[in-house]
Amino acid sequence: MLDPELKRLLQVLQWESKKKFNSNRRGLIFTNDKGRGLDFKEVRNYQYGDDIRYIDWNVTSRTGELHTKEFFEEKDATILIFIDLSQSMEGIKGKTAFQIALFLSLFHIKIGNRIFLISFSNHTISSNKWLKTETEVLTYFENLNKQKHGNQTNYTVANQYAFKIHPKYAVTYWISDFNHLAEWTKTFTIPKVWDQYGIWISDPIDELNFPFWLKWFQPISQESVKLKSSNTTYDLDKTAAKNLFGNKLIKINPSLKLNNQILPLFKTQKHG
Repeated sequence: MLDPELKRLLQVLQWESKKKFNSNRRGLIFTNDKGRGLDFKEVRNYQYGDDIRYIDWNVTSRTGELHTKEFFEEKDATILIFIDLSQSMEGIKGKTAFQIALFLSLFHIKIGNRIFLISFSNHTISSNKWLKTETEVLTYFENLNKQKHGNQTNYTVANQYAFKIHPKYAVTYWISDFNHLAEWTKTFTIPKVWDQYGIWISDPIDELNFPFWLKWFQPISQESVKLKSSNTTYDLDKTAAKNLFGNKLIKINPSLKLNNQILPLFKTQKHG
């Protein structure tokens, strides 16, 4: 299911990660300042985004202010992976997104992290549970391969759904061509408690400068394939992606080998 070259890269990254962080393993590449482990740490004032299940009602009733229990950090990191399954991601871009999502899922599972997957278009489908084993990951992606692409991209629904699942610190990957991203970012932002990475599945044809009259028929990666004006959202979406993810945005050309293109993503990640 996973591309042979990505399999080899997976083995290399897994070995290097374990060797480098074995003496201080807290999610390996990623770490979380606060977590929900088994060992109690302290009671502190409740902060927005804290899990309401851990509110200490005894202290709250005595002080008149919300307090929550805090635990020592968990060993694993929390990973959210968003996969764009809209119409513009069909074909080679969809296959590329599938391979990258599978690669990231297997990588994090193998180094001991837990992941939650969300595919989105005009509807949202998730893994419905935290995945912690390779078997669970492979089963999910077998089902994902059967999902039909939706007509449009709806970032908001996917974002809100995931935030309900995990409103605290998480590492997030958005795998998309970021079609109409600029329109979305005008009214919504990804929660700041998340450490977000953008994986931009590009289409080389989007960057070609066609003559004005040809742009009427330009097969640019839009949601609806139809006769268009010379104006597209591509440049605005590209700027919005750069503003949103900064140096945590990598660009992927589906026509080229993926293993070398993925490496810059790991160079932007730091352990705690």
